[in-house]
Amino acid sequence: MPLQGKKAFVTGSNGFTGSFLTEELLKRGMEVHCLVRKTSNLRWIGNLNIKTVYGELTKPETLKGLLKGIDYIFHTAGVKQGRNWEDFASVNQRGTKNLLEAAVREAPGLKKFIYVSSMAVMGPSKDGSPVAETKGCKPVTFYGESKLKGEEAVFEFKHRLPVVSLRPPALYGPRDEDMLKMFFAVKMGVKPFFGFRKKYISLCYIDDFIQACVLSAEKDIKSGNAYFIADEQVYSWEDVHKEIAEALHVRAVKLKIPISLVFTTAFLSELVAKVSNRSTLFTRQKVREMLGQWVCDISKAKSELGFNPKYGIKQGIGISAKWYKENNWL
Repeated sequence: MPLQGKKAFVTGSNGFTGSFLTEELLKRGMEVHCLVRKTSNLRWIGNLNIKTVYGELTKPETLKGLLKGIDYIFHTAGVKQGRNWEDFASVNQRGTKNLLEAAVREAPGLKKFIYVSSMAVMGPSKDGSPVAETKGCKPVTFYGESKLKGEEAVFEFKHRLPVVSLRPPALYGPRDEDMLKMFFAVKMGVKPFFGFRKKYISLCYIDDFIQACVLSAEKDIKSGNAYFIADEQVYSWEDVHKEIAEALHVRAVKLKIPISLVFTTAFLSELVAKVSNRSTLFTRQKVREMLGQWVCDISKAKSELGFNPKYGIKQGIGISAKWYKENNWL
């Protein structure tokens, strides 16, 4: 199904994933409507030929009239850090439902609703083997649980809208601030390891994920499907640290951090956040997530979407390191 000339509505368009997706949709000749808040930082999309619309997922009345004539909705927005369940659920669960209800009311000709979920909805692999979409969902964090609730809301609409959910593990690339923290540590000469058990992960470079978003819009697939999106390799954290060190041309030493110390630090981070009335990414829930094996099987995406990842970590981390340095992030 060709995308050229069609109208796309993108949430989270000013973020890491959303900004790259917006650029790609424009390249494909789409008219892109970007949902932002009045206070949003538009540094990545401010100079693009987009139609900026203002509204908030948590305030359904602000979405009124925004989806008329829209052909595709790409829902990339989400809350990744917060102090409690409500901080996550307000956007990831109820905000998603608000958008779905607006789509039913205002976009009867919608061709696809693409929900950017997360592998966090599944929970980690218990034995380190790649998990498939058929595995039962057992999230270990408020973030994972709220994204699962959002995904469940999406699937509740599968007979009223053509919907699909994409579940990437850790995404990385230029503009990403999460993996940047690991680059900083390695640049300072440290390869941090939490606990003493070897851990494996799946990763997805941003360009590959954007490819999956486009394919999920183009392909004629059954409504209500979910797909893991990652590259074809499984990596140990040693592999990741090694590639970062090589890309930065530095030497770094392995630092094993006891789990008890990690949990204590996370508890103190939560305490500071509570006292200062701010959210924090480093929580005890996040530690449980960090200690897991996050590996997925992408066979379904390859066979049904025609997904073909092009980037392994050597190339992806190399490009990321170059961008970080050129933009003075490192």
